[in-house]
Amino acid sequence: MLCPRCHRRYADDHRFCPQDGEKLVKSLDIRRIRSQPTEHVGTVIAGRYRVRGLIGSGAMAQVFLAEDTQGGAPVALKLLEPRLRREPKVKARFLIEAKAAATVVHPNLVEVLDIGLHEGSPYLVMELLVGESLSALLLRDKRLSPEAGVPVLLQAAAGLGAAHGAGIVHRDIKPANVFLVGEKGDAWAAKVVDFGFAKLYEHSGLTQAGVTVGTLEYMAPEQTISDPPDARTDVYGFGMLMYRVFSGKLPFSVARGPGHAQTPAMDEAMVLAHQLMTPPPPPGLGASPASRALEAVIMKCLRKRPENRYPSMEALSDDLGRIGRPGALAADAPLASPDVYAAKTPYGEHAARFLYKQLGKVYGAAP
Repeated sequence: MLCPRCHRRYADDHRFCPQDGEKLVKSLDIRRIRSQPTEHVGTVIAGRYRVRGLIGSGAMAQVFLAEDTQGGAPVALKLLEPRLRREPKVKARFLIEAKAAATVVHPNLVEVLDIGLHEGSPYLVMELLVGESLSALLLRDKRLSPEAGVPVLLQAAAGLGAAHGAGIVHRDIKPANVFLVGEKGDAWAAKVVDFGFAKLYEHSGLTQAGVTVGTLEYMAPEQTISDPPDARTDVYGFGMLMYRVFSGKLPFSVARGPGHAQTPAMDEAMVLAHQLMTPPPPPGLGASPASRALEAVIMKCLRKRPENRYPSMEALSDDLGRIGRPGALAADAPLASPDVYAAKTPYGEHAARFLYKQLGKVYGAAP
């Protein structure tokens, strides 16, 4: 049973929501769910999922509001962008990642309900989440207090830890991919969404050398030069997420605005170069012991060398959950090795040299 107000789920024998007193329903009324117009309204996918509207779209896929005709429940239906539906490697990645995500059941990961092929193109059906993304919240509030932000981030970290345990690296941790379930301003759960850039350990051959994936401002050094990722890649992205959530800014971002001299390509190369080589400035969260501890956790996540970061989301969560409590944090331990990233592949070495040159062009001499 589902609460139509806060969207908490309960066992079938419940009748009213203990949180707000609303009468529970079996599923939401799809007519009350907002979506954007789309030419695909009425299209039935796999003989079962009828498209009712567009929820959102990205570089690789579109997400539609759909009705499951076997019961009438609203669901989120993800389809590849039309231009990619004839690309065998893209289709293979989509299906492998979808199948892997479907095996990971965790309250802080979006639930996969069905996967398959429709007219030769893969589709993915997920639970319909009602609420807002963390990015939407930050557009209103700019930044969150530790009291508001830490519980949300601990939930997201738990979901990522479960994904890592199944051999999945997300590679695109950012506010837009953390969804807050519940009423706006009164979320009760956080779920990590959009594994479109995910990397599977056992299927490493599906990403070509030289294909950099992710969001520039949140990329780990190894991502910038297409070196192999692991769980510590997401730890770095999570550090950038925390930096943004608690400071309201990012250490490295693409410059824009009138009078800006550099080309977009140079702007992007500079962000990649900084992610690879430049120590980020501290976020400046304040002088209180809790603020200094939170800053130390963020900076440990953002170390260039993966061995100097937290080894896992569980280790990160342990420190994050103990902020403000007695006892030393792992973030306070001294570095065991210099924090300089070393490329792991020939292509990575070539890409690193290129990025060094870009910094040299701007600052007068390559580091």
